[in-house]
Amino acid sequence: MADELEPKRLPLSTVTLVFGMLSVPLAFARHLCTLAFVLGVLAVAFALWGRGRQGHPLRRYTAVSLKRSHLGLRAGVVGTACAVVMWVLYATNAIL
Repeated sequence: MADELEPKRLPLSTVTLVFGMLSVPLAFARHLCTLAFVLGVLAVAFALWGRGRQGHPLRRYTAVSLKRSHLGLRAGVVGTACAVVMWVLYATNAIL
């Protein structure tokens, strides 16, 4: 019973952070906008899934893993938005 009360790492928090952080610079590479969009959407989905897991009263997660997930969520949203903007700019030939 004591094992359940000790904090654990939030599942996929590191993956969320890595995907979110990678989506931002990849959004500005011409042929990698699609990859940046997919990574950003996955980062947001993983972070939202993690938030659903953290709501359970018996589950305790470490502060570091929660911070990683939150930062990954923010970076994923920014990366997704940048990817969409750059995608539109490249598609309309505003940027050559």
